[in-house]
Amino acid sequence: MRAELPERRLQSVSLCDRQANVLWLSEGALGPDENGLIVAALAHLDEDSSLGSYEMAVEDGRLALFLPVRTPNGNLLGVAMILADSKFAGDDTLERLAAAPVRALMQRIAVLLKPADVHANGESAELSALEAAAPVAATGDPISPQEIDDILLFETSPPSTPQPAAPAPTPAPANADTGSGIISLEFEPDPQLRQDVSAPLDSNVPAPAVTDASVPAEAPLTEPVAPTTTSPVPAAAEAHLQLEVLPFATLRGPTRRFQILAPASPAPRNPAAQDALVLERLMDWLAEQRGAWNSQPTGFSVSVSLATLEDERFVPKIAAALNARGIAAATLGFEITEALCTERRALVERFIGQCEKAGAWVMIDEFSFDSQVLPLLRSKALRLVRIDPKLTSSALKDRLSQALVVATIQAARVLGIHCAARRVDSQAQLQWLTAIGCDFAQGAVLAPALALERLASSPNLTALTLPQKSTQKP
Repeated sequence: MRAELPERRLQSVSLCDRQANVLWLSEGALGPDENGLIVAALAHLDEDSSLGSYEMAVEDGRLALFLPVRTPNGNLLGVAMILADSKFAGDDTLERLAAAPVRALMQRIAVLLKPADVHANGESAELSALEAAAPVAATGDPISPQEIDDILLFETSPPSTPQPAAPAPTPAPANADTGSGIISLEFEPDPQLRQDVSAPLDSNVPAPAVTDASVPAEAPLTEPVAPTTTSPVPAAAEAHLQLEVLPFATLRGPTRRFQILAPASPAPRNPAAQDALVLERLMDWLAEQRGAWNSQPTGFSVSVSLATLEDERFVPKIAAALNARGIAAATLGFEITEALCTERRALVERFIGQCEKAGAWVMIDEFSFDSQVLPLLRSKALRLVRIDPKLTSSALKDRLSQALVVATIQAARVLGIHCAARRVDSQAQLQWLTAIGCDFAQGAVLAPALALERLASSPNLTALTLPQKSTQKP
């Protein structure tokens, strides 16, 4: 939906169910005023089922535009709210919202929100309504019922089992999307070290046909690294790599976030290959365990090394791999330390720009309000800053550290991004962070790390929030 909207005046996009519960929010947070707008819009759209959209002006000069999510029979299932500048509705915005791609998208959302009892409706009436909403071919003829099925099941069906790769690459089909580049992720070892690796990083994913001439078919994920300083990831390590997940305790807001941790290796490795291996394992788990994380807004962050930042092809390959697995790019985030942001500013700016285009998000770690890093906060891909633990641990004793922590949280709130703290070791520290508006926290008084495979069977951690007493002021 965000791709169909002009970005210059757009603030946020959110999806709510029939009871005005926020199911997903692109950025920022919705307060009581926005919730009141949603309730009023739901009542108005439910009363008049012929409305295709509904506009409401907000007192602070913004515009709230609502798109109803309806069944083929017209029953209201929810609403998509677009918050933007008051001039957002000009130009061709309303024409875009009434076009076939947006109508088909709203119908796909309706399938995800539809209660089980609604599926008992007759198939013929459903298909006739879908044909009116689905995109039509260039000749003007409606698409077939099978193509409508493919649209509706695109995000709800499990990924199909990949077929073995053919001995030689085959050309892409004529109807393939040539704008997405590589359709699945392929990690190859450095050419100088190829003889030391006995198996590819992921032998289950076939080598894709390359449709982007700017990315060679045999190009490795990273530039060659001298064997005297690093070594590739051994095949045995690939098979036994066990990822851990560290939850972010939610101090306010519905979004869940988890940090992916990779165990330390006794032998030196190629950092870029290590990053690739961690991401491959994570994406495979996300594709297999959709029920464990897809029920509400969830994000997973992975730390990236300098070698990964230097590879300009890394983000496009990750985006293509996510697309091949049917995983939204907004599910994945990348952690970059503030030190890297200051030392390699140009690389970080390019990486963040690629993430913004791909739809992934970025977190700046060990944030200390450095003036050289502040301009990066303008990027729409920057969704989270994690405060330097040296500041949060001394904030209750040192007034300057306290001022920097408060300034960071207030600046993040104005910019519509989230703020997190780690190494929270006491209840007093946790209560103070909650009182001043910090969004997330990690530390000894909160949940410990656990194996990624256990996340699906740990409901207390997948919906981690603080006890009510922890939100009281000290």
